[in-house]
Amino acid sequence: MTQTHRKHVVFDPPMMQFLESYRERHNLASFSAAVEAAVAALQQQELRAGYEQFARDYATDKEAQLEAETWLGLPMQEQE
Repeated sequence: MTQTHRKHVVFDPPMMQFLESYRERHNLASFSAAVEAAVAALQQQELRAGYEQFARDYATDKEAQLEAETWLGLPMQEQE
């Protein structure tokens, strides 16, 4: 069973228009679904940034670098 929570949020008109347009273009069932899609995109963005930071700072072994490269879809070492 999924638990839901209600929150009151206020959007500027251009943001509201974008979310409504996004909902229509992607045939989402509700405005809430559009907001959920936005949150999911933010989560993915943060996860990707975290992998990129990990690759820069800590991925000194080849296995960890390969994992980061696979997830990001790009090489972490510059090609010569």
